[in-house]
Amino acid sequence: MFYDDLFCSLTSSFYPKISSDSLEQTENSQLQNVSRNSKFFSEIDRLFILGNQYSQPIDEKELLKDVSTRLWFTYRKGFSQINGNGPDSDQGWGCMIRCGQMMLAETFIRLYLGREFKWDSDITGNPFYWKILSYFKDEKLAPYSIQQIAMMGVGEGIQIGKWFGPNAIAQVLNKLTTYEESNHLRFYIAMDNCIFIDEIYELMKTCNKCIKCKQHKKGKCEEWSPLLLIIPLRLGLNEFNQDYTESLKRCLEIKYTVGLIGGKPNQAYYFYGYLDDELLYMDPHECQPYVPNFVQEMNDKTYHTNIMWKLKFSHLDPSIALGFVCKHEEDPMLLKDPGEKTSTSTLY
Repeated sequence: MFYDDLFCSLTSSFYPKISSDSLEQTENSQLQNVSRNSKFFSEIDRLFILGNQYSQPIDEKELLKDVSTRLWFTYRKGFSQINGNGPDSDQGWGCMIRCGQMMLAETFIRLYLGREFKWDSDITGNPFYWKILSYFKDEKLAPYSIQQIAMMGVGEGIQIGKWFGPNAIAQVLNKLTTYEESNHLRFYIAMDNCIFIDEIYELMKTCNKCIKCKQHKKGKCEEWSPLLLIIPLRLGLNEFNQDYTESLKRCLEIKYTVGLIGGKPNQAYYFYGYLDDELLYMDPHECQPYVPNFVQEMNDKTYHTNIMWKLKFSHLDPSIALGFVCKHEEDPMLLKDPGEKTSTSTLY
């Protein structure tokens, strides 16, 4: 029922698939660069991407497929003005919004396509994939568009065109989800470094929708709905406390992880793994043209990249937000320390 509901509203408009010489040249160049780095890959000790470990010898082709499967949301220009008379580009202020979109998109991919799903630039006919991508198109009616997020941010005290922090984008995405009936994703935003397990299960008993919900007519939930657990943290005062490095690595090794959002001062990134002592991330700061009116068989290459950006843990801004997806009812319990007997799980 849950899976069917998500795709009940596939649109009927089509955006013709086009060839892009520049995109193909860029992709080929990136593949050649990675191939030239075979020695570099052979010297890697530990490499994790969203809970999956890559052991030696590392399959470069498989690694690139995994990286390029992640949805890459960047600055865009030329979309309809926000609120009718606002900006038509988010360049310079929307990077944390794009990172939040990437974390949420990864959550949907995990729920509806699975961790082993791989994107193919020539064969992407899966309707689940296209529906997920349509959630984030830069149009007013898309549930998680730049327009919707910026407008909802006003309610959090953030003016349109101003920068979001990790906690703010988590709160806004949570609110937007309560208005979207085609998915029954739930959010739990943990505060004070603690997850209250009892609170999660109590929360899941009631419908979270602000609109009339067909599945929960009496406002009660009889079945578990997928949960996105977000944990905002400050790991240091003015700079990242490196005592947390190993704990952060362990969080990226857990199979439930959907990455973390953070960055360095004034620049937000979406982190999806680590390579030895460096974090791996997707960079939203490239400004690309708005893509109009699309569904299946469009050219979607600008939503993917196989570039692996790296950042030393020591350069990370201390303000971050971790994300974990709990598809099944028992999953929140599995995030607890096995030695804990209380209903509160402390990560650090």
